[in-house]
Amino acid sequence: MKQAWYWRLIWVFVLVANSGHVGSPGVVYEGFLGNHRMLAHVEPPDVIPGIAVVTVILPENPAGVSLEAKPVYWSVGLDGTPTSDPLQAVKGEPGKYQLDLWFMGSGASSVQLTMEDGGQHYEATIPILAMPTAQKDMPLGLGIVLSVLGLFLVVLMVTIVMAAVGESLLPAGDVNPVSSKRRWVGLLVGTFTMLLILWGGKVWWESEADKYQRNIYKPIQGEAQLVSEGEGMFLDLTVDLKELQNGGVSRKMSYLIPDHGKLMHLFLIKKGGLDVFAHLHPERLDSLHFRTPLPDLPPGEYHVFADITRFTGFAETIVADLYVPEEQRVRFASQRNGLGRDDSFLITNTIFSASGTLDSDFMLCGTPGIRVGLGDGFEAIWESYVEKYESGRLHTLTFALFDPDGNAAVLEPYLGMMGHAVVMKHDGSVYIHLHPTGNYSMGAQEMMVERFKSRKQGFRGIPSGMTFMDSVDQVVAWLEGLPELERDSLLMGNMVHWSPESPDHEDHQLVSFPYAFPEPGSYRIWVQVKIEGEVRQAAFDVEVS
Repeated sequence: MKQAWYWRLIWVFVLVANSGHVGSPGVVYEGFLGNHRMLAHVEPPDVIPGIAVVTVILPENPAGVSLEAKPVYWSVGLDGTPTSDPLQAVKGEPGKYQLDLWFMGSGASSVQLTMEDGGQHYEATIPILAMPTAQKDMPLGLGIVLSVLGLFLVVLMVTIVMAAVGESLLPAGDVNPVSSKRRWVGLLVGTFTMLLILWGGKVWWESEADKYQRNIYKPIQGEAQLVSEGEGMFLDLTVDLKELQNGGVSRKMSYLIPDHGKLMHLFLIKKGGLDVFAHLHPERLDSLHFRTPLPDLPPGEYHVFADITRFTGFAETIVADLYVPEEQRVRFASQRNGLGRDDSFLITNTIFSASGTLDSDFMLCGTPGIRVGLGDGFEAIWESYVEKYESGRLHTLTFALFDPDGNAAVLEPYLGMMGHAVVMKHDGSVYIHLHPTGNYSMGAQEMMVERFKSRKQGFRGIPSGMTFMDSVDQVVAWLEGLPELERDSLLMGNMVHWSPESPDHEDHQLVSFPYAFPEPGSYRIWVQVKIEGEVRQAAFDVEVS
């Protein structure tokens, strides 16, 4: 690889950030367009071609602004993109705008928002994954109507063929035995021809349906297993090549880029009660194998979610299951067992339950409005100003942090952010990694902005997978060798986190996460912040209606 590629990788990749998701396709973006704070929500289509619903909220409701949006794919860039469509103001909701936006193809894509304000032009790029996630059934009523119309067309076509063969050469009203015989021949030929056409159509339809079914996006399935080495326990995560068949270059594991300085963010969550949570950062052994030290996990079955981002902006989550047998448990997580400096671990009570024996490794989870401990006297409270949380509606999840004296806890950057959050539905069907700026992949955003500026198209000029991987590994090693404060400040860059106002705790540090719960149910939210050089975390439960 040329030296220029190496330095480009360093200065482009050190500032990127990723967000993974399972069962939560909506993308939430919080930032600024010009001087106006903006909250955007993009609900991607579940079938391709399909319509994405774009919602933009300008809390200040500025006058005289106009908003437009268009889809931009990584592979074709701005030159292969149609013109923008205007967003329309929503009646009765000041500052809210909406647009139905067509996505015609699959792949790593984005929604480019533009604002005109007083002659000034502002842009924001929101990365999304435009992939089919469902195969919809035809409504019964529509199916009946189409079947009747189809049968009518078949009968009509057979009648036309029969008449053309038997009567087309006869004068009007003239009938003879020969023409009658020709009519029967026409009937047979027409019927046979239509049956062949219907059979061919059925074969084509089923082939296209099977092809579509194969291309429906599914998270990569990995294999997680415990490995004993020396006195420690490790988790090995392996990806089968068969899982990467769809997606071409955009899904190759050798083209990963770091997010928050890490190639992978892996979350372990105990199934059932969700009472064990770990945030780990595996090292890459080769393009398909990753390994991380483990805390001494309580026995049981665990969800494994591993977030990755590729250079095309294709961000996704690898999912797996892990079983920890009874004999593997030795001691509680207070023995860190060689965990990395950015790794964390938490044991709480089960979801919506206050049962359990409290000790130094056990934290009681909270609910909206309830204050919980973060250890060493630090506390957090979920500030909630809504009566209930509803699915499909944008919410701001705001948390106030306190020091042991009840004063504002001073937050420090944790891997480039002032806070991280993980949202998990009780049954495991929804998982999302949140940041104060939303749940979009900032790594994907950085890569797409650079790509669009270059005006490049296609996959030409990309270094080989092994060359790319080697350079990225050097970048990750360089970041890991930096002092913690220097590295975290570098990862933070010029990022601006909007800080919400709190009518209850005006003097206390707040961290907030914009999010729209995708469906009703019981959820647990883990919030992670860094205070006095240590990662501190708390869990909160909420029922979404």
